[in-house]
Amino acid sequence: MSWRHWVLLAAVLAIIAGSLLFPRIPQDPAYHNFADHRGLLGVPNFFDVASNLFFLFVGLAGFRFVYATPLGERSPFSDSVNRWSYFIFFVAVGSTAIGSGYYHLHPNNETLVWDRLPMAIGFLALLAAILCERVIFHDMLRHLLFLLPVAGAATVFYWEATERHGNGDLARTPLRNSGHSS
Repeated sequence: MSWRHWVLLAAVLAIIAGSLLFPRIPQDPAYHNFADHRGLLGVPNFFDVASNLFFLFVGLAGFRFVYATPLGERSPFSDSVNRWSYFIFFVAVGSTAIGSGYYHLHPNNETLVWDRLPMAIGFLALLAAILCERVIFHDMLRHLLFLLPVAGAATVFYWEATERHGNGDLARTPLRNSGHSS
């Protein structure tokens, strides 16, 4: 590994260690109180729910691009790991339409899991794609990038488990400071 890889690894470990120093941060119950409560066509919070359709359109367009682009000479993907990272990213973006739509129908911590899960997977799949493109890894390490979306999902399930036990912890999730998705 080059010195740049060691610096990147040290930065990641410092961020992880730093997040462990934060006290637990529970989900604020007021988080679910959105400004627009209007229903339409029998759908509560209609515009919050319907606005998530754009995620579906972007996810489908990205999925089509990744699927239709052959891996080869003129492919924008550096290799199969890079291609799969983008594939997972666009599937997660499309899935955000479903998860976030479900959350906005009945906003609460139980449905918030389904809003955050595809976003966490998508954010870390995009990070894997960027790392794959911009950082030169040994082949074995490149294949470990698939673990990033799994780690994203794990942080959401960790938050959900701590929230369910009354000691919620947003401090150790990548979505700690994010607002609602639409």
